Amino acid sequence: MKRPVIMRMAATAIVIAAAGCRSGVGWNPFARPSAQAAQSPAQAPPGQPPASGVVQASYQKPQYVPPPSISPADLIRNENLEEYSSEKKTLFDKATDNISAEKIGKKIKKAFGRGPNEELAKKQFDEGIALFHQKKYAEAAKCFSVAADRWPDTTLEEDALYWLAESYFFDDRYPKASDTYGALLKKYENSRYLIDIVPRQFAIAHYWDVSARKDSHWYPNLTDKTRPWVDANGHAVKAYNDVYLEDSQGPLGDDAAMAIANSYFLHNRFEDAADQYARVCKDFPQSEHQREAHLLGIRAKLRAYQGPQYEAGPLNEAEQLIEQTLTQFPAEMLGEERELLIATKQLIRVERAQREYQAGEYYYKIKYYRAAGYYYAETIREYADTPFAKMAEDRIQEIKNYPPVPRDYFAWLKKILPESEKNH
Repeated sequence: MKRPVIMRMAATAIVIAAAGCRSGVGWNPFARPSAQAAQSPAQAPPGQPPASGVVQASYQKPQYVPPPSISPADLIRNENLEEYSSEKKTLFDKATDNISAEKIGKKIKKAFGRGPNEELAKKQFDEGIALFHQKKYAEAAKCFSVAADRWPDTTLEEDALYWLAESYFFDDRYPKASDTYGALLKKYENSRYLIDIVPRQFAIAHYWDVSARKDSHWYPNLTDKTRPWVDANGHAVKAYNDVYLEDSQGPLGDDAAMAIANSYFLHNRFEDAADQYARVCKDFPQSEHQREAHLLGIRAKLRAYQGPQYEAGPLNEAEQLIEQTLTQFPAEMLGEERELLIATKQLIRVERAQREYQAGEYYYKIKYYRAAGYYYAETIREYADTPFAKMAEDRIQEIKNYPPVPRDYFAWLKKILPESEKNH
């Protein structure tokens, strides 16, 4: 092979490897609104879910079909570096067709003596299991990490990744455990460990969620290995969402969705909370959280409403949800909440009256009294049982002798302007 061809292939390999490094994609019981005492999820025995009433069941996940990857040859064609056709394939094109960042990485590992080695991987795995049962979790994690790295794309790697995550979990390194569980499920989507991983992820999310309520930890965390470096609440929501996405119909799917909604509510993200409560109501009709999701959804929508100067969407949706709640749940199930819902309906009616009256006030202030009178009359007609009806009557009496529109101070100018200018 000629030297220029070799140099071109080497340069391309370096560029592709750099592009592969830059293009890496990160993988992305029920938390009540009231603060709860944080409890370490690692109190569960190895191989068992945390003590949170988790019921294990069989899991069936849809098959994921990954999108086709773009080959280096496609990148070259997209950059228009040279004309390309199946009839004119050069030696350089053929050599680069099968090059990928992953393959380059494997070749580099092999060159440094870290290529696939089944015997070494099995030995490290067995040592890791022995150390794990001796509760030497940090040492076990090192062994499992080597085992996963030295025999990739095999059942042994899947096993090693699971026990690596378990070692992090019981060593109270929850950020590393969460990342490793996620990496395992990303690569082995139908993993037989799913039934064990989901409760672990939920336990970690719950721990971060509750601890963040006690201490927001707005500054970087440099000492506590159980919590993320920053934004424990955000990581908790992400972990809850992973549980929901990985196994939405499992025993913890509705718990995760409800926990996300509660987290949004407690952090004053009322629109997001309302949407999430609606998801619980729609996606989990048999959930034990149905009643609470309806009631908190109403509260979130009302808090999302910003007043008569803003859109009435949240107000309308809250009223519809109240009607749905009163219809769906019997009086004995709602208890005293039923009376509060009926009272809330009346408050929403008063709020609607205020919106109508405020529209009249807007035109009153700019002296368009005819338009103002229209809204005042609507307030009296539609909301006669509210305080705003009396206020509207007083305004109508006040403006009955006022001109319907403000005086036009430029009428004299319009008389002397040509017709074409008047239209402008």
